[in-house]
Amino acid sequence: MLEKLAIFQKLNENDIKTLEENLKVYKFKKRETIFNEGDIPQWFHVLIKGKIKISKFSNNGKEIILEILDAPDFFGTLALLKNIPYPASAIAIDDCDIGNIPSQKFLQIVNKYPELQSEILNHITMRLKSGIENLKNMALVDVLSRIVYQILKLANKYGKKVSEGILIDLKLTKQEIAEMSGTTTETAIRIMSKLKKEGYIIEQNRKIIIKDIEMLLNLLKD
Repeated sequence: MLEKLAIFQKLNENDIKTLEENLKVYKFKKRETIFNEGDIPQWFHVLIKGKIKISKFSNNGKEIILEILDAPDFFGTLALLKNIPYPASAIAIDDCDIGNIPSQKFLQIVNKYPELQSEILNHITMRLKSGIENLKNMALVDVLSRIVYQILKLANKYGKKVSEGILIDLKLTKQEIAEMSGTTTETAIRIMSKLKKEGYIIEQNRKIIIKDIEMLLNLLKD
């Protein structure tokens, strides 16, 4: 299971076995919280099945989705390595299987591989840059551009070529699109309807198909 994660491919068999022997799998229902911002990390978390979102909440309870992750992946690791509270919350988008390894056992293995520590930190740094980019994007541009930006970002991560264009192979509600873009659900519904009406996208079973990615990119340039 763990060898599917690129970061663990350099570990020897005994260390992989030790980690897997200490891994316990927990099931989380859709919308269930895995950990909250401010919680103290006790585990190394592996997303085995399903999708999760990493979110921050404003003082008035408004949610901003920083990142969406799908299996196999790992998350919540920066707080574990730095021994600090979680800087954001992790929430199941659909039913998920999460593997937890006790932090002490994980760190005991990781500390044997300095290059692994570097890879993990590089991976985390890229995620942080993406999250910061999201927040800057929300502060600087209009709502249409923010939603288009998120659609293009999702296409880059989950896009599959189909006859109608590029399918984003991820089911999303309008509320989730709104939370990713820092707007209201009503505004997200209105803008998505506009993008459909003007021929930029198609929606099928809560999945988005980009009909012409160049046309969509031009909306950002405008």
